[in-house]
Amino acid sequence: MKANGSCVSFYKSGVATIRVNFPNGDTVCRWCQYVRYDESLRRHRCLFTGEYLPFPIETRGNECPIAFDEEET
Repeated sequence: MKANGSCVSFYKSGVATIRVNFPNGDTVCRWCQYVRYDESLRRHRCLFTGEYLPFPIETRGNECPIAFDEEET
């Protein structure tokens, strides 16, 4: 059966690699350009994961997908 022009028959997925820079190695959400403040909920939110971030100034989110070359201990 052929798909007509008005519906989607499938999606092809891809993966993007992006660079996120953190000043002075301070790897917390406050510096990430993919974190936004949701004024209506008065919460910070990660645009990658949708996770609401209770402490973006002190920590990274539990679902943060950013991998570092060397993780500090």
